[in-house]
Amino acid sequence: MIRLVGGVGVLALVIGCGDDGGGGSGESGTSTSSSTSGSATDPATDPATGSVDSTDGGPSSATDPASSSGSADEDSTGESGQTSATTGEPSRCDYETVDGRIVIEAEDLPILEDWEILTTEGGYYAEGYIGWTGASHNNDPTHGVMSVTILVAEPGRYRLRWRNRIGMGANTTEHNDTWVKFPDAADYYGLQSPGADELRRYPRPRCEDADAMAAVEALPQVMEADCVEGSSTDGWFKVYSSGASDWSWSTRTNDNDAFDVMVEFDDPGDYTFMMAARADWHLIDRIVIHEEGLDDGTVEEPAAEPTACAG
Repeated sequence: MIRLVGGVGVLALVIGCGDDGGGGSGESGTSTSSSTSGSATDPATDPATGSVDSTDGGPSSATDPASSSGSADEDSTGESGQTSATTGEPSRCDYETVDGRIVIEAEDLPILEDWEILTTEGGYYAEGYIGWTGASHNNDPTHGVMSVTILVAEPGRYRLRWRNRIGMGANTTEHNDTWVKFPDAADYYGLQSPGADELRRYPRPRCEDADAMAAVEALPQVMEADCVEGSSTDGWFKVYSSGASDWSWSTRTNDNDAFDVMVEFDDPGDYTFMMAARADWHLIDRIVIHEEGLDDGTVEEPAAEPTACAG
């Protein structure tokens, strides 16, 4: 069953070539690699071309040349955006927060372009999963852009996690990432060491604003704020898995030194979550955006239902 998600948001999802940003060395965060073994099925399907994406390898080698200039009319902090909380209008959400989490089955997204709903790999939840079957877009987050509107019940810091895996070959540093953006959130970034002495990594062009980074570093809990390593442009950064040859909740950013993906909401209300195609054959089964303190067992609960808004 294919269910198109209604609502005013457009989930922008761009998947291109995958990088693990340093593999397991950065997997010391709170996320676990909870794989679910399913019934035996065919191995991941290779495109007819058999082409393999190259990884970013070292720091910033695949950075978009345009990233230094960014967008002239958009700040990645979303300061120019308005939500239902600021306008007073009724929510027009696609998904809402229930018990501290927003749960989205990937196959329920507004599928377009070369995104496909697939069922080849066993162990998926619900009706299937999605994969980008077109070409990789390592420096261009304008393909396969999908967007949904999420209703945040409580302001605060949330974490993005998805259940994913590579869908071609055996190299877990390739076919393992997708572009992500929260255009109207108060802030979003990669995070290491939650709590005291935080390290943060921001998308371009925000991270290239010296005053903005100085303001972040002035926060008592933040030790350092800088640009994310690897591709980033116009407020987008890539989100990758590390070592996900089977289904895993590994969800990271920042090449060669993995950071968790965090988003801050200052007010309750409607916000936009966007994804775009980056790596070909990156497979995504379920997406969860959850309050920072929620435990892994609740986030990864197989029986969790999508938290679609009524109407």
